[in-house]
Amino acid sequence: MQQFKYNSGTFKMKKVVPAVLAVMMGASGGSFALAAETTAPAPAAATTTAAAGFSDVKSGYWAEKHIYKLAAQGIVLGQNGQFKPADNITRQEAITMAIRFAGVEGELGTAEAAVLPEGLTVSNYFKPYVDLALDKGLIKSAEEKDIDGKAWGTQAASREWVTKILVRAIGKESEALASTEATAFADNGDIAKESVGYVSTAVKLGIAQGVENNKFNPSGSVTRAQMATFFSRAESYITPTYAGMTTGIVTGLTANSLTIYANGTTATYALGAGTAYFTADSDAKVPASSVQLYTKVMAAGTAGQAAYVEIVDAKVQVETITGEFDRVTGTNTLFMKTESDYPKYEYDAETVFLDPNGNKLDPKSISAGSRISLLRETYSGAGKILTVQVTSGNVSKKDTGTITAIDTASGTVTFNASTGISEQYKLDSATIIRYQNEILNVADLKAGSKVGYTIENNVIRTIEVTESVERTVTASLYQKSADGSTLTYKTDTGALEVKLVADKATVMIDGKTASLADLIADKAQGDRVALTLNGAGEVTQIVVQDREATQLTAATISSYDSATGVLAVIDSAGKPYAFTLDAATKLTYNSSTPTLKGIEPLLIKGRGLNLTAVNSRLLAMEIVYKYEGTVEQVNASTMSLTLKLDDGTTVKLPYGAVGTVVQVYGVNYATISNIKTGDRVVASLYTDRIVLQSVAVQTTKQFRVASMTPGSSRLNVEQGGIATSLYADNKLIQNTQGTQIGYAGLNPGSLVDVTFNGSEVAKVKVSDTVIGSVQNVDTASRTVTLQTSTGATRTYSSAAGPLNVVQNGTLISGLGTLASGQHVQAIVQPDGSTSFTIFQAVSKSFWKYDALTQTVFVKITPGSSEANSFKLAPDAWIHQGTTNISVQSLAGDDKIVLYLNNNVVYELVKQ
Repeated sequence: MQQFKYNSGTFKMKKVVPAVLAVMMGASGGSFALAAETTAPAPAAATTTAAAGFSDVKSGYWAEKHIYKLAAQGIVLGQNGQFKPADNITRQEAITMAIRFAGVEGELGTAEAAVLPEGLTVSNYFKPYVDLALDKGLIKSAEEKDIDGKAWGTQAASREWVTKILVRAIGKESEALASTEATAFADNGDIAKESVGYVSTAVKLGIAQGVENNKFNPSGSVTRAQMATFFSRAESYITPTYAGMTTGIVTGLTANSLTIYANGTTATYALGAGTAYFTADSDAKVPASSVQLYTKVMAAGTAGQAAYVEIVDAKVQVETITGEFDRVTGTNTLFMKTESDYPKYEYDAETVFLDPNGNKLDPKSISAGSRISLLRETYSGAGKILTVQVTSGNVSKKDTGTITAIDTASGTVTFNASTGISEQYKLDSATIIRYQNEILNVADLKAGSKVGYTIENNVIRTIEVTESVERTVTASLYQKSADGSTLTYKTDTGALEVKLVADKATVMIDGKTASLADLIADKAQGDRVALTLNGAGEVTQIVVQDREATQLTAATISSYDSATGVLAVIDSAGKPYAFTLDAATKLTYNSSTPTLKGIEPLLIKGRGLNLTAVNSRLLAMEIVYKYEGTVEQVNASTMSLTLKLDDGTTVKLPYGAVGTVVQVYGVNYATISNIKTGDRVVASLYTDRIVLQSVAVQTTKQFRVASMTPGSSRLNVEQGGIATSLYADNKLIQNTQGTQIGYAGLNPGSLVDVTFNGSEVAKVKVSDTVIGSVQNVDTASRTVTLQTSTGATRTYSSAAGPLNVVQNGTLISGLGTLASGQHVQAIVQPDGSTSFTIFQAVSKSFWKYDALTQTVFVKITPGSSEANSFKLAPDAWIHQGTTNISVQSLAGDDKIVLYLNNNVVYELVKQ
């Protein structure tokens, strides 16, 4: 029996009384009827779960597992075959469910005997539940009351309120009351001060989560599906005991029944089409075949019918002992033989003895010297022998199981048979291995694969892989589908195989990550690849091992003969090539319907190309209109721009005397003279010429975010007091680590590094800023080490860029002005330099905090002219010692230290 301590006494877990389990949790609005009295049966239409489940809870629904689990346990019910998962729940309904969850309905009184505080109005049926909830400390009378004339019981249950009930229901209220941590949610300020500890505790325990945009939405309503999910997750913190529920080890398993051993007794459940199967660590439904003998499960249902089965621990709770049989005695004792001893094992009438073919036999018929395998359970503490199987002799049989080992040196495969016994057999040259009608080699077999196998005279005749694990195939790419969903490859035997490409499949070429588009498929000379296939036979990784194709990037046309289709090019190193175009060549240029005739006028001397060829035959050719790289030379005499591309190749691009447009952010009417060696640029060519049409110089500037208008993709920033409005697409906005966060991840007041291609925004990245205290300043090596707000240390070196010191907006020369113990903000600039802003420390007594204006108010001496209000920086670090806290947790007269820069609080420390 599980006990939890509350302010009002001890809360004991008891078995749910079946008569009361029939009462269902209704949704507000009357969608679900409730029984009139606690002793009355449920309405005829109400059932725990229909054979086919709830018609409005579709397979794969996000809360499917939790709904069926609690329905099977009798905590929630459906009506007319439906659950109504999206209906909101009222407070009195939530309390009813909490009482059932706790298993204390047996302690309910009557509606007439219920005594509720004045101003706490509840529907007559729910009075005993609310009365018991008050007695158990699930709710406190001082916290609950009618509002604006609306009855307390019919008010919608909010996420914040439900979280408090959950934490109390699992006996974690003391932790919640002791918690001083703010949550990490963006709307932490919207959570009532007295509820923050409950929310923080629930999140830590994993029984409550946030919603989109990193918010908790404390006042949001709770649906029936959400409520079921909350309580289902909370069960991991109690030891639930519900009528019709058993948790233990599977000792018997057939297609139609499940036997579970628990606490010295067994319970058998019928299985059927309506039984739902899940695992403890996933919300995804699993097939019935996932349940295995001697694993730990939880089953729940009524009248001996399992409505819900959950695999709690998939580890098989048995061990295998192999050795040489010696004898059995009349006392049910089996002796084995070793070189120095005769170990003995006790068995009983339930122990099954099997011959090598899996047939039952009399233990007295076993010959001394036979090899045997004992299966002994490890779950009860008794170490009972479950089966004894003779493994020597000629074995011929068909069976299913799992491959546990493959020894290619000895030519053997070890199986975990359907009986749970480990057995090993030899392969020979006639062994056939198949998977989904595909012939495999021994090297393709993997431990963990589920198989069906045939044994003849101790030799493996066939292995049929029924559920594979990951394996690798080496082949030549033959064809790619247009949408990249399938690959056709040719095996070493010449057979063609087609496989689906899994989502997020990776491609590696020369040790670098590539894409499916980079693969070369050809009927004669496609890429030689190693394909990794998952258990479903889908391609998850493609590694190019060898390719006979020629790939040229940034090659230039020397000549083209339209009569013969011969194209002469020169690569970036000056080496000449000749290729032939034909109707099968894949062409890419400024046309949605590319043709050979359409591309021919563009094949002029000097034009840049990317191409792929096998021998002299062109497989694909792309006309290059844009280059991105670093400027190596600007030659005014030849009117050319030389770029080094990211792959190391070099291209020389001619520019026009007046026709080439140059764009540099912040420079009006820029010209070629504004382009410098070392600049990174995006150079675009005219569609029908090889002359540069435009050159956009890439620059990065640091701004402070003023405001945002995501709907129109506008980012309003300021730098040095000058306001600017930038057009920035949501997908271009990244955090410091380079992960896309969009506008939702930005805060007014934050610093961002904006990268421009010319005047166009190419990327917005949150600036690398850290708040911390100086640990060490080494002027000799010019390094600064900080203890950061995360508790980690970080060292900044001048090797990455100059180190500057700033105070109140003024640059101070020399690292000597920094000293250990100073509180600073380190900001890495786009050029690699780092500025350290020294904070001014001010000790005050806290007065209040205005969340709307994000202003901290402090107490000052009456009549004093000193400031009593300070703006809080968006990324301010608020803590007490090493523990982060929320500003809302501060109370009047708390002693605090403010660390300021230009009177803005960047760090606040509670003393």
